[in-house]
Amino acid sequence: MFIFSYRVLILGASGGVGTFAVQLVKAWGAHVTAVCSHDASTLMKKLGADDVIDYKSGNLEQQLKTLPLFDFILDSVGGSTERWALDLLKKWSGATYVTLVTPFLINMDKLGVADGMLQTGVTIGSKTVKHLLKGVHYRWAFFMPSGPSLDEIAQLVDSGKVQPVIQEVFPFSEVPKAFLKLEEGHARGKTVIDVINKK
Repeated sequence: MFIFSYRVLILGASGGVGTFAVQLVKAWGAHVTAVCSHDASTLMKKLGADDVIDYKSGNLEQQLKTLPLFDFILDSVGGSTERWALDLLKKWSGATYVTLVTPFLINMDKLGVADGMLQTGVTIGSKTVKHLLKGVHYRWAFFMPSGPSLDEIAQLVDSGKVQPVIQEVFPFSEVPKAFLKLEEGHARGKTVIDVINKK
C-alpha cells in the first residue's frame, strides 16, 4: 500500500493493462496521473485517475514536465517515451520506471533462445546500471503467478474498488475479427473471446 503522496504515472492508461493499473494503484492510495487520448478521459476519471493528460493535445513530454515528479512510472507504450520518461522520476528516492514493452521476444525470434536471452540480459543489465547511476530504478515487467497477489486482487474486485473494463466481446467463431480489432490499437480495456457461447 502507498500513502496518498506517492505519485504514479501510467502511460497508455486506457488499454487493458492501463485501466487495471489505474484502479489498482488508486486502491493502494496513490495519486494517479493517466496518459491517454481525450476520448478516454471520462473513463480514466471514472476509474479514479486524479489527473488525465491527453497525449494528442501537445508535446506530451513538456506537458508532463510541468507536473511534480513521480515515484513510479508504468509504461505500456514504449518507443520514444523511454528516452525521456525517466527524467520525470524523483532522483535518489527509490523511484522506479517499469516498461511492459521489452525486446525479449523479438530477441528470441531473431537470435534464437540462447543468443536471444544473452542479448536481452546484456540490454537490461546495461540499462539498469545506467539509470541507477542517475538515481532511478529501471525495470522490465515480467509476469508470474502469485496466489497472495490474486487473493488481494479478488478482494479489491469483490469490494468494487477494481472493475474489469471490457471494450468488446467476440464469439469464438469471430476470433479473426477480434484480432483485427486489436490491431487497430487505441483499446479501451480488454477485448474478450467468449469460448462458451461459440455462435
